[in-house]
Amino acid sequence: MKTLLTFILFVLLEQNVHAVAYCSLRDPIAQIEQLFPLKTNQLSIVRSVNNDIRNQVKLALPSNDLHFSELGKHTLYVAMNKSEALGYVHVRSEQSTWGLVEIIWALDKDLKIKNFAFQRCRSPKKKIINDDNFKKMFIGKNYQDLKKLLSSDGVTANSTLLDKARNAPQLASVILRCALKTLLITDILWGEELQKFNR
Repeated sequence: MKTLLTFILFVLLEQNVHAVAYCSLRDPIAQIEQLFPLKTNQLSIVRSVNNDIRNQVKLALPSNDLHFSELGKHTLYVAMNKSEALGYVHVRSEQSTWGLVEIIWALDKDLKIKNFAFQRCRSPKKKIINDDNFKKMFIGKNYQDLKKLLSSDGVTANSTLLDKARNAPQLASVILRCALKTLLITDILWGEELQKFNR
């Protein structure tokens, strides 16, 4: 019995460690500097994603859900130029047929996408991230703009985005879902606190 309890605790702790790793920057200083070259320093704001947040995501994006491993603490980085906020950086993971795809999202102060890059992606189509025509479908867009790119099933991208995705329709849909969840969760979790940077 004691051995069984020890094993269960080990498995639960291991799952928690992996959950944290899925949504963290591996080298925050260098990665944030690439996305915000004028950055002189950065702040980090840690908040917890709980079942209430999960339910809010489910209401806003009914055909989508947060994986249980996404519950827990998440960090939003604020890229600063001295005392002025330049924007925000957040990493999110999305399930795909090739395993988890981790994407680093750079957002401006109005919660519009400024840029994005893969931190982890095993898809053979991952070069799509370097395609300017594809990236333009995301950059400068907010949550409502991107929601229009979902097809009626609420999970896959519509033809407007897929026309720019060449031979990578599945990966395009994964990136779109990840973008939507990133913008939505950033607003729900940190939105009130981020208003002070817009003053």
